Amino acid sequence: MRDVLAASDDVSAIPFDINYVWRYGNDSHPDDEFSTDMAGFKSAQYIRKSLLRMEAKSNKKLVTKILLEKSVPNSLRVSFIKEIYPDAKFIHLVRDGRAVVESSIRMWQEPPETGYIFRKLKYFPWNNYRYATWYFFNFIKGRLGGGRGQHLWGPRYKGLCIDAKSLPIDVLCARQWRRCVEVALEQLAEVSPANICNVSYEGLMSNTKALEGVCRFLGLSDTPKVLEKYNNSIQRGNLYKWQSRIDSFDFDAVSKEISPTLKMLGYI
Repeated sequence: MRDVLAASDDVSAIPFDINYVWRYGNDSHPDDEFSTDMAGFKSAQYIRKSLLRMEAKSNKKLVTKILLEKSVPNSLRVSFIKEIYPDAKFIHLVRDGRAVVESSIRMWQEPPETGYIFRKLKYFPWNNYRYATWYFFNFIKGRLGGGRGQHLWGPRYKGLCIDAKSLPIDVLCARQWRRCVEVALEQLAEVSPANICNVSYEGLMSNTKALEGVCRFLGLSDTPKVLEKYNNSIQRGNLYKWQSRIDSFDFDAVSKEISPTLKMLGYI
């Protein structure tokens, strides 16, 4: 979604998740669920300046009207972001939780890609040394296979650090997906509907209709460029791959954790 929308001349995108920027001033907080009162003046000023600086470093376009940023933990802090960017528009992309669990299990178990980490370093604001230290040691634990509850991956919902030490990996991933979706929906309910675009991953992958809707939502002036990028890069092979890998997790345990949310979203 990020790369495809960035094909528009109207859009400049920050090419990496930047959780370390969003956490500035709240580094000691144990999770990514931020309240609005955590968006203090110093933190907000730092975040706004950092996003503009990172946009300038990654963007070669002369003039853009939209700054696009996709950090997955932001699903846990919509209200916090709205406090900093009152006029922000939110694209809420949701995928079948069973597919997300299958994918997340692999992300938790596979060590981070070293090449990706080093490409990301040039955007890292080293004055945020507290998060840099945590990120470095978490990365080392992942490379060394440090054991359950030591290396963490993905959005840190409230209680994840405790759950990571005791829950089976498939149930942990299911709870991570469920919490992210439910918190996002709860906080998006406080945002003007005019500033929200809800998209399903399955709809996005099936044809261009969902993407055209996103382009209208953003008011892009060159939608054909975005659609061309989509048609040249879309890979539908992963859409239902999870169904062929269903033996890789305890389906009953996962279903027990996420079935109500799947039903609410219309997946079952």
